[in-house]
Amino acid sequence: MKIVFLSDVHSNLEALLSVKKEIGRISPDRVFLLGDIVGYGADPSACLKIVRESTWDVIAGNHDLSVAEKLDISLLNPYAQRAVLWTKDQLSEEEKSYLGNLPLVYKSPDFNCAHSGLVSPEKFSYLDNYPAVYRDIDFMQAKDIPLSFIAHTHIPAIFIQRGGNLYRDYSKEIEINSKYRYIINIGSVGQPRDRDSKSCFCLFDTENMVVKFIRSEYNIKPAQDKIIKAGLPFVLAVRLEGGW
Repeated sequence: MKIVFLSDVHSNLEALLSVKKEIGRISPDRVFLLGDIVGYGADPSACLKIVRESTWDVIAGNHDLSVAEKLDISLLNPYAQRAVLWTKDQLSEEEKSYLGNLPLVYKSPDFNCAHSGLVSPEKFSYLDNYPAVYRDIDFMQAKDIPLSFIAHTHIPAIFIQRGGNLYRDYSKEIEINSKYRYIINIGSVGQPRDRDSKSCFCLFDTENMVVKFIRSEYNIKPAQDKIIKAGLPFVLAVRLEGGW
């Protein structure tokens, strides 16, 4: 089985269309979107339409719930707050209701998914330091979860528990060993922050037990122009080109 994981579209229509085309080329058996369809970018409704017309499994991100008024926007940075307030005005009540009713976690015997971590997913903590990752690894061990896919930081990374040790791996492709536990951060479609402006998503080949990061180039300028025209913070346009 081929499974695609993507996340953090952030209302970037150009990036989403590029990744959707790649997904069509891959023709996976399932697709999981790990939250933050909206926020930051200028095409929230168009991105929502594409996602909702797909057969993808979708979970909630913090921006989605903030737009749906299910999360306190003071928890977001000032640029994100401005984008959330703008986005709320662009969406219908029905669209906001859809966002507000997305689940926080996907669970299966083979893997779990969350926007941030599996521990207290409603808090949307960043798994960008070893203490936070250890908490999730301990949770996975207690629940016998071998593999989790997360996002939220916009930076692709692999955390591996091997024996009593925890390792961070930045490989573009990794073979999953059933003896170890893994947390895979799948990066971001619409606002990468690893100094690579290309969209990032993951392909999991369950037959060969291989996870591969895929980068998709898209036309950044129209996305930038629409952010500026909408009156959203200028930095949200600039950062797309630098991948930060």
